[in-house]
Amino acid sequence: MSVAGWIAIGVVAWVVIALVVAVLVGRMVRLRDRQVPADPMPSPRRPVDAPGVPRTPEPRRPRG
Repeated sequence: MSVAGWIAIGVVAWVVIALVVAVLVGRMVRLRDRQVPADPMPSPRRPVDAPGVPRTPEPRRPRG
């Protein structure tokens, strides 16, 4: 068998192994996510002051 044939076999083996590992990792992640409890409902946000209104007025600059 030529060198190109061995390289092709190596590439195909690499791809097959990568696919098997990806499937196994995906299944492990899916099983782990099933065990995590759902997030609680977020509490309602407090109302914010009127938009665009500063909390303290800016100091006046002297004219002149």
